[in-house]
Amino acid sequence: MAESMIGNGPTLQNGDHIPRILYGTARRKQKAPPDVYTALQTGYRGIDTASSRRFHQEDEDGRAIRRFLDHGTNAGRASRKEIFVQSKFAAPPSHDEPLPYNIGDDIKTRVLKSFVRSADDLVIDTLDAYFLHTPLSTTGATVEAWRVLQQLVSRGAVRYLGIANVKLPQLNRLYDQVEVRPTFVQNWFRKTTVYDREVMAFCKTHNITYQIFGVFDEENADLLTCEPVQRRAQEASLTAHQALLQLLFGVAAAQGLRLCVLDGTTSPDHMQENLLAVDHLDHLDGQDLVHFCRLIGWD
Repeated sequence: MAESMIGNGPTLQNGDHIPRILYGTARRKQKAPPDVYTALQTGYRGIDTASSRRFHQEDEDGRAIRRFLDHGTNAGRASRKEIFVQSKFAAPPSHDEPLPYNIGDDIKTRVLKSFVRSADDLVIDTLDAYFLHTPLSTTGATVEAWRVLQQLVSRGAVRYLGIANVKLPQLNRLYDQVEVRPTFVQNWFRKTTVYDREVMAFCKTHNITYQIFGVFDEENADLLTCEPVQRRAQEASLTAHQALLQLLFGVAAAQGLRLCVLDGTTSPDHMQENLLAVDHLDHLDGQDLVHFCRLIGWD
């Protein structure tokens, strides 16, 4: 599978491109709710959501997507195929009422009911990607749920599959036991997990597109002040956030890693800055990339 490192973002199995940066719709305490419509108007073309009503509101996300498709921007309307939309099946502990299924339902029924509600709420016939929000309680249950996702792919209801919040042993076991391998893995990027380097390395080796969230969390604040980020920001007249994004994508490109970053900012200015940063990844300093790669343990 060839990849465009500097062009449109990671290239998937059928030649499709997924945007480098996706708009994350998770709702967090003491933060403004996500603004999907403004993100789309600003230029985001990837939306990440989930069926969990504890952290997501897919019905609101769907209305925002539909509003954008109906009205577009000053440059004209966008088509559905221009927007990459992914959602997730969440097991009961990750849910608030109303659940998309009954607690007594078997795994297959839970997954199918969850998918149907997501598709209805998002007003989408075919999801670009559908994830397991987390591995289930056992490997057997995880594989059983995954095989239901495979059926959705075979029916044309889903194009690609992924798994989130997964540890390396869990990912290894899933990968070895399923027929349709994950196209995506989505994990938290943070210092306490050594920036998830083991799962990142697995994704690189197996040509899996690796999605990360939490890049701008407070836990990662020291990355914004590290030497290579500050030097890049100064030399290219960027914010530290923009420089951090560029170095992440630069390191990924140098290593042959398919990388996407999720961000849920509600600031139109920050949205624009993110998009500008990932559209201009040229002239990155090689020594800064090496230094930054070592800082996050991805060397």
